[in-house]
Amino acid sequence: MATTAEALPGWPVLALLWGFPVFWLLGATVITGVLLTVVMLSYLAHFAAARFVPGVYAFTAFVAWVIPCVVMVEGTSRLLGYAYRLSILVIVGTAFVYTIAAGSRLSRRRIVNALTAVWFFTVLGGLAGLAFPTARLSTPVGLLLPSALTSNEYVHDLFFPPFAEVQSPFGSPTDFVRPSAPFPYANSWGVAIVLLTPVAVACFLQTRSRLLRIGIVAGMGAMLPSALSTSNRGMFAGLVLAAVYVVIRMALRDRAAPVITIAVLGVGGAVVLIANGLLTQIQTRQQYGDSNGTRFSLYEETFRRTLDSPLLGYGAPRPSAEPGISLGTQGYVWMLMFSFGFVGLALFLVFLWGTTMRTWRSPGDIDLVLHSVLVVASVVIVVYGLDIMQLLTVMLVAGVLLRRRYGLDTSAPGG
Repeated sequence: MATTAEALPGWPVLALLWGFPVFWLLGATVITGVLLTVVMLSYLAHFAAARFVPGVYAFTAFVAWVIPCVVMVEGTSRLLGYAYRLSILVIVGTAFVYTIAAGSRLSRRRIVNALTAVWFFTVLGGLAGLAFPTARLSTPVGLLLPSALTSNEYVHDLFFPPFAEVQSPFGSPTDFVRPSAPFPYANSWGVAIVLLTPVAVACFLQTRSRLLRIGIVAGMGAMLPSALSTSNRGMFAGLVLAAVYVVIRMALRDRAAPVITIAVLGVGGAVVLIANGLLTQIQTRQQYGDSNGTRFSLYEETFRRTLDSPLLGYGAPRPSAEPGISLGTQGYVWMLMFSFGFVGLALFLVFLWGTTMRTWRSPGDIDLVLHSVLVVASVVIVVYGLDIMQLLTVMLVAGVLLRRRYGLDTSAPGG
């Protein structure tokens, strides 16, 4: 008789990943995510398969806390934003629990391969942003939405996403073309690269396919022009953090070959970027954009306003005193704190940081590289937001590592 782990099919989670290019083109990523969530919940209930290992409790409590925060939402547009964010949390949370329960049907190998496919698509999206910086995607779902909704800038960017952000700061001698496809914003593209590149490295380590290994190496090279164009300091800092973390952990394990390989690739990539003007571009953008000063003032205002509603927050971001900017949009930590109060923020951090610490003793090279995703995510959320695919990446990696940590992985060794 099949175990519950063997009974759960892997396709609902894999469809979220392999189907992402199609869902993006349709403007239906969250819609299809909700439909697949219903399927996953049905399977979990039918087979009584949910496994509540440490980490699941904290995330479940976090989502439960988000629900009553709706009473703080004002206005229809903010209510829709709240519903959108809650839907994402339910989708990724269900995928997280399902991955832990599914065992061999959702092996580490299958999850890593599917996430690497998302990485390849992200790299291609960056190249498309460079080639067609002023283009926008008109999605079928977006065309069906009423103009009252799509007139909202955030909704418009979600369903008619630009291929790139073209910024023209006052006084700047040049425009800044920052690729964003297949995400609404350039920072979202950068966070996806930070979180998915270690997964691609894990795929390189686990595969025996020479063609796939060549493709991953080529993808690393292909993402450099887009990465250079974004001049995203947080993205480069995140990639460096992931590489340094893995190198140090492997060095402590006397794994000389991987350490040398990662170090050489890292230094080579840095030399290429710097030689092509990375530091100059970052300095120029900072000179005319003053992003640091704006961010710090927003952080201060966000914290101060949250003190007025410390438990339930405000349910969704609200306009800042700074024209054209909303509080709670300059980093996932700040969005959680402002929208769901200090309790909501604490519950999410208990999940993320607790999971990162519980899975610290990653036994093999592949698990160690995957663990760097959680380490980097724990840091970048202070300054960058997480869209559905970025958060889903974190949750699936966490699910795989927790499953292996608590002996629930029924995959073959190395899978």
